[in-house]
Amino acid sequence: MVKILKFGGSSLQSPERVQFVANIVLGEAEKTNILVVVSAFHHVTNQLLECAERAAAKQTNYIDLFNTIAERHREVLKKLIQKPMDDSIESLLKELESNLQGIYLLHECSKRSLDTIASFGERLSAQTITLYLQKHHPADYVDARKWIVTDDHYTQAEVLFPKTNKAIQEYFNKMPHSTIPVVTGFIAATEEGQTTTIGRNGSDYSAAIIGAALNAEIIEIWTDVDGIYTADPCVVEKAYVIPHMSYEEAMELSHFGAKVLHSASIAPAIKQQIPIRIKNTFNPAAPGTLINSHPDKTHKGVKGISSIADVTLLTLRGINMVGVPGTAERLFRALARQNINIILISQASSEHTICFAINDPDVKAAEMALSNEFRYELENLLIKVEKKPQQTIIAVVGDDMIGTPGVAGKFCYALGQNKVNINAIAQGASERNISLAINAKQSMLALNAVHQFFFEAHKRLALCFIGVGNVGAALLSLIEQQSAALYEKGYDVKVCIIANSKQFIFDTKGLDLEHWKTNLQNSTEKFNIETMLRLLATTQFTHVALVDCTASSDIVSNYPLFVENNVHIVTPNKKANVLPWNEYQAFIKLLEVRQCHFLFEANVGAGLPIISTLQDLLMGGDSIIKIEGIFSGTLSYLFNQYDGQGDFSEIIKQAHEQGFTEPDPREDLSGNDVARKLLILERQLGRKMDFEDIVIENLIPPHLREGKFSGQFYQQFQEYNDLLKRRFEQAQKNDCVLRYVGTLDEKGVRAELQEVPRSHPLALAKHSDNIIAFTTQRYSLSPLVVQGPGAGAAVTAMGVFSDIVKLLHYLPY
Repeated sequence: MVKILKFGGSSLQSPERVQFVANIVLGEAEKTNILVVVSAFHHVTNQLLECAERAAAKQTNYIDLFNTIAERHREVLKKLIQKPMDDSIESLLKELESNLQGIYLLHECSKRSLDTIASFGERLSAQTITLYLQKHHPADYVDARKWIVTDDHYTQAEVLFPKTNKAIQEYFNKMPHSTIPVVTGFIAATEEGQTTTIGRNGSDYSAAIIGAALNAEIIEIWTDVDGIYTADPCVVEKAYVIPHMSYEEAMELSHFGAKVLHSASIAPAIKQQIPIRIKNTFNPAAPGTLINSHPDKTHKGVKGISSIADVTLLTLRGINMVGVPGTAERLFRALARQNINIILISQASSEHTICFAINDPDVKAAEMALSNEFRYELENLLIKVEKKPQQTIIAVVGDDMIGTPGVAGKFCYALGQNKVNINAIAQGASERNISLAINAKQSMLALNAVHQFFFEAHKRLALCFIGVGNVGAALLSLIEQQSAALYEKGYDVKVCIIANSKQFIFDTKGLDLEHWKTNLQNSTEKFNIETMLRLLATTQFTHVALVDCTASSDIVSNYPLFVENNVHIVTPNKKANVLPWNEYQAFIKLLEVRQCHFLFEANVGAGLPIISTLQDLLMGGDSIIKIEGIFSGTLSYLFNQYDGQGDFSEIIKQAHEQGFTEPDPREDLSGNDVARKLLILERQLGRKMDFEDIVIENLIPPHLREGKFSGQFYQQFQEYNDLLKRRFEQAQKNDCVLRYVGTLDEKGVRAELQEVPRSHPLALAKHSDNIIAFTTQRYSLSPLVVQGPGAGAAVTAMGVFSDIVKLLHYLPY
């Protein structure tokens, strides 16, 4: 038996690659009888056809392109065979030049002439490779036109198999087994001997025709990839080679855009049950993809994902189509007359519409055909033709889809979770293929989403990081430290954007977190949210989250833009949760509509689980009676330090110098931060409230609240020291301590300085601790208390990181 080896494409793009291919051939020849089929050198067929077009258009520069082709083949000869010229090659080049000159003189190039010109690519390639092989092993150049017989449909000729098979068998049975035949792919001839071609990429077909006629052991298609992938690896980074698949699966995938294998080439192999293996010329050790009638089973159901781009959907719509026989027949007959190929057809049972997809170049001809066929109905507004351009068809393929419930549901679910709208859907009765038409701009997202759902073990999340102050820097360090641990647990998290208020850096596959500071400082990319969103759309991550580590209202004002682009939000920034009620409600509604997550644990307790505890209580059916607590780490520190002996203003000054307060400590002393946290909790209870509705005790004397902060503040605060001292002494008499407490109960929401009994949990605060006590129906006798550091970059970063992990749990896949 014989093994068929076919080489083409970029495998033959340079002298070095030709030599590499020849070495593969020689290695295989030592093991078994082989027959080699070759395509033209890389891009030569296109160059030949362009030569013909230039010559037909009376453009003398066709000669320049011809010379480029000729010199390329001479260069291969010179480098591989050490001969600047060879009689057989020069004879072919002279014949090619003569044919081009004839086209130039006649100012005409028929399809017959195009086939003749195109044939020189394979003839030159096969002859060159034969000459090199003959230096090492007996080899013969074989012109396939001698025995592949076709009709005269030039450029797309149909093979006449009875005559072809007989001729192949007679020819090769006479050839010595020790000789390597090097056969021209793609080309054939009519019974009268006129040159034809069997379709672009037809060298695969040539290999299958020969393999079937000789009942070959196997047909190996050597290309530039390791095999047939689960999806296009240029679009889906995590795509991997399918080791084993059926003829039918390969046929479906090749039809729907997988360019590794020409779909027509499978037919002869199927008839003779000859296995096909896809191999990589650049990586011969890779096992490739084996295609036969006994593929491996897969629990996924889906074997691969493919797509067709540059498609338009046309819809014939009309009430009078309902129950009227013949409408579909008229439609498809009109399109067939114009040789228009229909890729996908979908019709609802209502019969109100027929939707079909065609390649973009066929749209004008299709519209004209429908206009002519349905002229009367269109003129009388009985039907109309609707066009939806810029579409991509995505198909999932697999033998195991047959009889497996839920594949279509999972396919649609994966797209729906990523806000990809389906414009048309089709599934054949074989159940091996489900095809969907979607907007082309969402094709990358869709392919990655579907691939992740069916084939990947890790949930993938890209982060857009804005704000690199103390909290942001600490969080980036934490993500870098924990990324490996997250991956082991099934989470692939990458920071794709890091931005400050002036510039940003970006990488589709994830930034280097070790050197982000230097890279950000040197970046020339100006901060622009629209630009960043466009870049995020080019990543291969199906899920994206904004991590806002700023305190910026401007960033918050752009949250809706992120959500509209299906970006989740994780943030310690309180500004969104304290927006005016109507704006807040609109934002929450948008999150619900777009099905985006908004996580803000660090809004209230930094790293303390305040929001999650409240949500867990509510989800468990508990009723909140009261929430009270020390919500400010700064105020907690100040009143823990104050013992009534010294001046309160001096403690503020010391805390300011140690970095325990905001740059303007009046922000802490005003109670506004505590009030904002109370507002957030109140809204989590579903209650309508605005900031103005909260009663706030401001610890700053009225005359010190305005103007720029300066060191004079401490002297001017002196008069308030005595007041605080008296309140402290009164609290002691009552066996209480002074604490700045936020309270939420049936009386309302308030932030104020209180006397707290020493037995109360809030009296137990230490240093800068926050303590929040939940009194509920179930925790009525003794409140549920959460206590710990409520401020600081490290604990806040931990709170945000915790939200990122929660988001990963929430994501469906």
